[in-house]
Amino acid sequence: MKKKVVFILGIGRSGSTLLNYILGSHPDCFDLNEISKLPQFYRHRHRHRDFWEETGKFWEEKFTPEELKMLVAGLSNRRITPYIPLKVERFLREISGTDRIFNSYSLIFSKLDATVLIDSSKYVDWVSKKLQSKEFRSGQIDGYLIHLIRDGRAVLNSYLRWDKNMTVEKFSHRWSRLMKEDENLFNQFPSERKMMVRYEELASEPKATTEKICQMLDLEFQPEMLEYWKHEHFGIEGNFGTRSLIAKYKSQKSDSKVEEVHGDYYQKQGFQIKLDLRWKNELDPEKIEEFYRLTQGENKQYEWD
Repeated sequence: MKKKVVFILGIGRSGSTLLNYILGSHPDCFDLNEISKLPQFYRHRHRHRDFWEETGKFWEEKFTPEELKMLVAGLSNRRITPYIPLKVERFLREISGTDRIFNSYSLIFSKLDATVLIDSSKYVDWVSKKLQSKEFRSGQIDGYLIHLIRDGRAVLNSYLRWDKNMTVEKFSHRWSRLMKEDENLFNQFPSERKMMVRYEELASEPKATTEKICQMLDLEFQPEMLEYWKHEHFGIEGNFGTRSLIAKYKSQKSDSKVEEVHGDYYQKQGFQIKLDLRWKNELDPEKIEEFYRLTQGENKQYEWD
């Protein structure tokens, strides 16, 4: 089977970690989660000691120190050689056949048995730049795009709960800009390799929604995918709440931020995929009104009632 990379596109707090884990639980898939953060974790190891003491061990065992350094450099979107612009170096390395460092997903595939990688880094700039690499342009790897959307009111509520410095005004401008960027990229993408997925449908009808995605990817749906907490995941970062079910299943302590931000919500949830509609009880009507005014009602098409 031809290698595939599935890019999950969307705004944070829209269910990308959940979708990443579900797809990554398929035997032919490997979920990278937010692989875009690996360079940051690598450069600032002292700040991310927990990662390198746990999940990071997988990456250090799979890659030699030199390979890991190469992977980080290729993922970073920064200059590889000082004083040479990145675009110039990409061009020169490509024509000289020394561009392996820029084909990060091929390097990852070489270390795994998977035929499909799931990248939930989410943002347009990341996806666009990665698709420009030779491994995609040459047809060596096929890129797929899933635009994950969620009712903006739920996303707003999640941001306000998580970030005490967030305001409705700040969120609204950011939400409107990112939604436009996502839509533009999605509309330009080949129709046979893209799909729009609603978080609300994924969470309320996980089997039917996952079956549709598997069909697009030419994968046989496996019911065990929906019990993502029973599977091993070595991707980078991801939503703390969604990850907490994995820790709970393994009888491990969840990140302290989970209880601090969500109280006992995830503890009471049990082992299941559950539609999160907390915004209906937590979000003030005045804030919803301000959000709609600032975004000129753009959320109407994404409402889930």
